Amino acid sequence: MKLAIVYAIIAVVSAQVLLNALCCRMSERGVDDKMKAKLLDLHNKFRQKVANGQQPNQPSASNMKEVHWDDEIATKAQQIVERCVFQHSTYEERKTSKYPIVGENIYMGSYANPLDTAMNMWFDEVKDVNPSVLQRFNFNGPKVIGHYTQLVWAETEAIGCGYMKKADDGQAYVFCQYAPGGNYQDQSVYKQGPPASACPSGKSSKYPGLCS
Repeated sequence: MKLAIVYAIIAVVSAQVLLNALCCRMSERGVDDKMKAKLLDLHNKFRQKVANGQQPNQPSASNMKEVHWDDEIATKAQQIVERCVFQHSTYEERKTSKYPIVGENIYMGSYANPLDTAMNMWFDEVKDVNPSVLQRFNFNGPKVIGHYTQLVWAETEAIGCGYMKKADDGQAYVFCQYAPGGNYQDQSVYKQGPPASACPSGKSSKYPGLCS
């Protein structure tokens, strides 16, 4: 009986996702080279800002990596965003051939410049981040900070994003995925110390303060 209920719930959820996808008309879809370059640069500049100790109330980071674009991650993100459902996907749906654990930040809104808006909204959670959380991440804290902490998770090295805009209401969706994924309970977001002083493979030439 319980198994039947579980299958019924899965069927309902799957049907809803399919219905949303079939009913969703997109006026814009996909991430072109210009958008990809912008998203990558925004991510690295935010990470660089924190790593160099330029963000108030956030200590500098000794081991924060420069992130690069991963096409397989981006393909998964685009497939998920085109479901037209504003909810997080599962780890199983996001995993790739290289990365078994992939994190995710999601945005939906009708503001102009959705890429900038999404990134700024995720980073703006920094105002609620107590520095102690950086040493021992607490997923169940009183404030929503997980978008920020994933954005600056030191060991994350690859990202990929999906984008679409709905034709009926103009809502834009930006889903970015991160590998290896962050936000592990009781782990450090990054190591505190002089910028790029604990880089195992050298320093970034493009973003001083980050590891290559």
